[in-house]
Amino acid sequence: MVDFGFSDEEEILRSNVRELLAEILAPRSEEIDRNCKIPQDIIQAFAENQLLLINIKPEFGGSDASHVMTTIVVEELARADPSVATAVFYLVEAAWGKILEKYGNPDVAKEVLSRATRGEGFVGIASTEPQSGSDVAGFKTTARRDGDRWVINGEKAYISGIKEAKEMDGGYVLLTMTKPKERSRGMTLFYLPINSEGISYGFYDNMGRCGISTGWLKLQDVRLPDECRIGEVNKGFKVAMEGFDRARVLVAAGCIGPPLGLLDYVVEYLKSRMVFGRPLAKFEGLQFPLVDYWSKLEAVRLMIYKAAWAIDKFDVGEMTLREAARYATMAKLLAPETATYSLAEFMKSLGAFGYSKEAPLERALRGVMSYFVGAEGGQHIMRIILVSDLFGKDFVAYR
Repeated sequence: MVDFGFSDEEEILRSNVRELLAEILAPRSEEIDRNCKIPQDIIQAFAENQLLLINIKPEFGGSDASHVMTTIVVEELARADPSVATAVFYLVEAAWGKILEKYGNPDVAKEVLSRATRGEGFVGIASTEPQSGSDVAGFKTTARRDGDRWVINGEKAYISGIKEAKEMDGGYVLLTMTKPKERSRGMTLFYLPINSEGISYGFYDNMGRCGISTGWLKLQDVRLPDECRIGEVNKGFKVAMEGFDRARVLVAAGCIGPPLGLLDYVVEYLKSRMVFGRPLAKFEGLQFPLVDYWSKLEAVRLMIYKAAWAIDKFDVGEMTLREAARYATMAKLLAPETATYSLAEFMKSLGAFGYSKEAPLERALRGVMSYFVGAEGGQHIMRIILVSDLFGKDFVAYR
């Protein structure tokens, strides 16, 4: 029998998180966007309520929560802070912290992740390069063995949380090429402490998600001990793809959270605004687009939670990563597009007020747009992945 409901534990989590965020986060969403910073007291409140990296095992400081439960938290964060900045801070840690936990050196993972769960550290992903984003196998950053150390050179771009990582002495899951000519068969992952010698960095001025920084790294002869290696040498591609699949589900939840959270706001505004002697909410020209997008958002939300469920099935060995990845890819394909178009329609419904910064819609649109244009895999890359699944690899156009 198909059951579309959440378990009692999941419902309790959602209720408790929503109540907490209504108190500590939602009233400060505009402040976060304006000041371009998530206040440390908010992060500490997450830590005190055992929300940070809840998907990590208890021995690393987490609660061993499912991916479904982690997705619930991300959706609620994005509802409370529609700029998506807080959700981004949370989801990159959850997705890539899990990769460090599963495949990293246990001592390194425990030190890094236990600090992050206390709100005293940060772990993210450094994959994109100035000339290569979705073509992960075409990266130029290299790592070569030198005795018991690895020497790393290259550049990484459009990385979330550079400032936060510096302030918290955190780091990144780093994708490198250890056999460049082998492309995907020559990739190795490392944990890169942000304050390692040989790293320079800078920042981009993004249009949205302003509460979390975005920047670049240059690595010049950065030397890391072998203990910082994540997984086996030259076998990092599959591990990296698992990380992206985990992240894409959470990204999708972060995208649908703002429009679903703001729908009631839009409806109440339309009910109260009088035009030609009656409420705007009585005009079918405004009613029909909103119910259309409401339906689409709910349909995408079902796909997102199916994808989260699939990741959980993969974690217990009841589904292959490729099967789980299919749903994660579909969720990432649909959520940013649906969220972006729905928020644009919401703004149109509110007219000039919707375009103003007095309304929360514009910061929501700026936030979800980051995932529409390409973060965590561009939309066309999601389509290419699904074409490969549906038609077979031989029918992918660029091959």
